Amino acid sequence: MTFEKMLRALPEKKIIGDDLSFEVKGVVYDPLRVEKDFIFVAIDIYTQLDKIEIPDGHDKIQEAIENGARAVLVQRDIHTAPHITKIIVPDSRYALGILANEFYNYPSQKMKLIGITGTNGKTTTTHIVESIFIPDFKIGLIGTLYYKMNGEIRKSKDTTPEPPDLQEIFSEMARENFDYCVLEASSHGIDFHRLVGCNFNVAAFTNLSQDHLDYHRTMENYLKTKLKLFGWLQTDDFAIVNVDDGVSDRFIGATKAKVITCGIENDADVMAKDIECQINRTAFTLSVPGGEVKINAKLVGRFNVYNMLAAVAIAVSQNISLEKIKSGLEKPIRVSGRFELMDAGQPFSVVVDYAHTPDGLENVLNLAKSLQPKNLITVFGCGGDRDHEKRPLMGKVVADYSDYFIVTADNPRGENPKNIATDILPGVTHNRFDLIPDRKDAIRAAICRAKPGDIVMILGKGHETTQTLKDRTIEFNDYEVAEKILKSL
Repeated sequence: MTFEKMLRALPEKKIIGDDLSFEVKGVVYDPLRVEKDFIFVAIDIYTQLDKIEIPDGHDKIQEAIENGARAVLVQRDIHTAPHITKIIVPDSRYALGILANEFYNYPSQKMKLIGITGTNGKTTTTHIVESIFIPDFKIGLIGTLYYKMNGEIRKSKDTTPEPPDLQEIFSEMARENFDYCVLEASSHGIDFHRLVGCNFNVAAFTNLSQDHLDYHRTMENYLKTKLKLFGWLQTDDFAIVNVDDGVSDRFIGATKAKVITCGIENDADVMAKDIECQINRTAFTLSVPGGEVKINAKLVGRFNVYNMLAAVAIAVSQNISLEKIKSGLEKPIRVSGRFELMDAGQPFSVVVDYAHTPDGLENVLNLAKSLQPKNLITVFGCGGDRDHEKRPLMGKVVADYSDYFIVTADNPRGENPKNIATDILPGVTHNRFDLIPDRKDAIRAAICRAKPGDIVMILGKGHETTQTLKDRTIEFNDYEVAEKILKSL
């Protein structure tokens, strides 16, 4: 596709230069990925997988040109060599989304696209959807852990990847004639225009609780960002809403799509009744329009029942039979770092979970407490350079549920872990805890303290394989660290 043709898709732009007739070979935001005849778009970036941080992409324009960029797209005019075409736009992130879709020829329109948003449960819900759909459909999955092509795992850069990465994945799925793709629509992904031009057929809302206020500033802003996904749906599309959440009416009111509700406490189209939770299974009666069935799922906890209900409602919207829904729910669905039970032959339980919000902590600790351990021992921390307001709230939740806990480092980033702990402690309601800044030492101390019948909860990092410190990123995985400690004992 010629650059001139691609530019027609941009609603507002100022063109400086006349080199427009060349064939575009790629659209990128990372100067290190620029090649000959590529377009470089200047944005601020941080990718979870590669840990690439560029506070202002305009500072990297010369590097991109040296690597072969034929044109650059910017939000402000910046000096370049005369032969380089510059395109000035009001919002380079939005323009990146438009150009990436143009370059890959809008591949999301060639399959049915399912978006899942909410504070907690997005990753698990995508995996449940995949489990239900995969016997009969070619389905892709994009999210926090990776992206998957009909069950085959590939590395992904972000929960919701930047537009060129996302559209490249869609394009690969389209070439393979995929029927569906289910993805996590994070609030950052929505607000950063990573989903511009994506053609959603189904959107699901799991829940809303405090998170990311370092970016969104207020809960209302956070909510409005997630509502945008539902506003994109058309009348023939489907909106899946958890009616037990206090803001469910806002999501229903934000869409013109057909609504399918799900819940446990309030009347809904898709419901769970007679829920029984154990350490390694959850049983309940599933009710959908047209029938009921008993479910014996290997996913654990009431919060996972909500995730299953959202996935079921999505399946109902696509006319999948109750028999196939039951089969998909009852298969082993492993989601790394989500209430992941570790068995090394020890006489107590060890669980690794990604819970990193007050609501997420309450969900997993409430489940652990309901299993009636002799003692509930918790290891947790809070991320540095992120929402400070949730820290004492997290401290209160952990103290309320735990018989003993350890405050340690999560991903401290540019902050001193001791200062983060200082923010946590005002919410703490008892003194049965210790501060152990080194996370490995904290996990070892918790495991060494555990006695038969206890449960040790290692919370906050879940699936993550690195820990981000002030001056470096190190290899660190909670599951692997705990496993080595258990084996050494």
